[in-house]
Amino acid sequence: MTDLFENADRAATAEVRRPKTVAAKRAFAGLSPREIALLAAAAAIFIWGAWVTKNLVSEDGGRQEFVQLQLQGIIGEYLQAQARSSSDEQTAAQETAVFMATLDRTVAGLSKSGKVVLVHEAVIGGEVPDVTQSVKAAVYAKVPRPQIAQASIDMQQTQDARVEQEMQAFMAANGGGQGGVQQ
Repeated sequence: MTDLFENADRAATAEVRRPKTVAAKRAFAGLSPREIALLAAAAAIFIWGAWVTKNLVSEDGGRQEFVQLQLQGIIGEYLQAQARSSSDEQTAAQETAVFMATLDRTVAGLSKSGKVVLVHEAVIGGEVPDVTQSVKAAVYAKVPRPQIAQASIDMQQTQDARVEQEMQAFMAANGGGQGGVQQ
């Protein structure tokens, strides 16, 4: 019978100890260490999300400026001047490569400064600042413009004079340009 009382006594003591161990695990505000860790992680994620949202929405950090550039015009103007220059083919190729590399670095500098560069043809509407003149000035500050050969200037003047004469002849033949217009 003593064994029966001892077993009953041990069982009662074990039941009394279990609640104490569970109560001991609920250390802070009735929360277990695991619950405290989960609450801290949730708070950290919430704070991080608020910080990211603030930076994306803020006027200063999250906004990019769009600018347009008439890249085709800059390149075409340079190539036309290079074609009219007195440079030999190899020199012209080297100068053009230097020009293109300088232009590329200048445009990349705009991108690094936070600007999104759109080619002129990609802008359909709206107010987008044009940076073509400033890019052209920056490039030509580092790379000299090709000098047009005198023969090309003379040829252009001759061609301009011929076109002017043809226009005058056309106007004279058609009554001053009003012969084809009827009211």
